[in-house]
Amino acid sequence: MGRNFTSPDFQNSSNSTPQAPTQISTIPLSEQVTWCVALALVAFAIIVGNTLTIAVFTRKKLLRLRANYFLVTLAVADLLVGAFAVPMYIHQLIFYWKTNKGTDKGTYIAYKAIDIFTGFASIFALTIIALERLFAVMRPLRHRIVSKSTYYGLIAVVWLLSLLVAVLYFMNGFEVFKFKIFFYFIIFFIFSSLLVICVTYALIWANVTKEKKEKPKRESRYQEELEQQKRSAQEKQLVTTLLILTLVFVLTWVPFYILNIMVFVNDKWESSHIPYEVFAFTKLLHYSNSFANPIVYTVRIPRFSRILLGSFRRQKTALLESLRRPKQLASSL
Repeated sequence: MGRNFTSPDFQNSSNSTPQAPTQISTIPLSEQVTWCVALALVAFAIIVGNTLTIAVFTRKKLLRLRANYFLVTLAVADLLVGAFAVPMYIHQLIFYWKTNKGTDKGTYIAYKAIDIFTGFASIFALTIIALERLFAVMRPLRHRIVSKSTYYGLIAVVWLLSLLVAVLYFMNGFEVFKFKIFFYFIIFFIFSSLLVICVTYALIWANVTKEKKEKPKRESRYQEELEQQKRSAQEKQLVTTLLILTLVFVLTWVPFYILNIMVFVNDKWESSHIPYEVFAFTKLLHYSNSFANPIVYTVRIPRFSRILLGSFRRQKTALLESLRRPKQLASSL
């Protein structure tokens, strides 16, 4: 069974013959335009939102919290989704609607490899973020002395693992090994990462809650207790924010991969039995995750929203001043 991992498919991975995933050639032009516009708006929102996120998190004040290094990594991965993966997907759709056949095999495999590379960079970044927070909560003293080079090394691991998965897809596309092997490999990576994330945050939440209950029982070092309670509250807020990010990730990604699994395991299903709208909606939802994160940061991280709003105010002030200058020069002449 030669099915590709991203649906709807525009090629049959077992050969180079284009294959229609669903009856998308019969979709009305108005609906085709609607899907393309929706995807284009998602790409625009991803690029704007994550560019602002990178600009905010790379400020010195926010980079003091080294966990933000990984949030920058996540934002870069999401930015690549909006800049490359979504436009290439739109190109695949338009080409198929115009010609009723897929793009050449090389172009298609390149799109899928980029799509997988950017997507798995997000998955691995979320996994590293969860493990880093667990270490910070369980071993706070050791966590404080971890060097920046360790963080840079972990970021490199995120990108190298993502590249490995993309290369494996590229090799699968040119039939170096069977698609079934690649499929199981991908499913293992996705659901093992989700399992690690869920278990990690459960442990963190239990630890933070336990500390909060224990601290009022202590009577000595009142000022130190206040500081510890403040840090605990900040830690709990950060963990809650990261849990929300993970929940959004699950809600936007899991439907797409469940659909892929359903098609893969059921040999009797032809892809044409599934309405194109189902494939398209799960893929749109999948890509939408990449602009959801900046929204969560704005709502959940006060310093992030303050810096962002402050930047907008400064830009607005600078714009108004630049508009006033010509008028002032004209009145002085």
